[in-house]
Amino acid sequence: MAIDAIARKSDHWFKLVDVNGDGRIQHSDLQALADRTLKHFGYEKGSAKGRRLTEAYDRAWVAMAEAMDADRDEEISKEEFRSYMENNAKKENAEKLLRPVTDAEFAAADVDDDGLLSPSEYAKLLQAWGLSSSEAEKGAGNVDTNRDGQISSEEYFRACRDFFVGELTSRTGQVFGQVK
Repeated sequence: MAIDAIARKSDHWFKLVDVNGDGRIQHSDLQALADRTLKHFGYEKGSAKGRRLTEAYDRAWVAMAEAMDADRDEEISKEEFRSYMENNAKKENAEKLLRPVTDAEFAAADVDDDGLLSPSEYAKLLQAWGLSSSEAEKGAGNVDTNRDGQISSEEYFRACRDFFVGELTSRTGQVFGQVK
């Protein structure tokens, strides 16, 4: 995959996760993202879904810091994140690193607990991350790969994985809003 495509996708995702906008991802950004998501869906932090999402983001921070924080300053710069993605983003790493997070995000967004996300549930997840409703709705259409009108947890995982490790296509470039 071209370095430019990795950089564009990395920078796009980085901006979503850098909740406080200081140009670095810290543990507090992931905590704030979890809190914002839970609030957006109306869950208490102590609820089962709240604990699952918070714990998944806490574990994600530990894994990210270990893998990406090259200078060990407890922050991940855009350059550290991009460097990691350019050198290490591989499908075989996604199951271990990404699956627990996508499963927790999926569970939080699955408001009716039917094991599927409607396009509106998926859009609501992306809106919690700061995307506009129109950007979020476009993302849902790109995740529902079998076009049955619903998003399975596997479709969500594959879309997230492909965003990070796949080519930049019209589908992968809109999973988390339009990559520019």
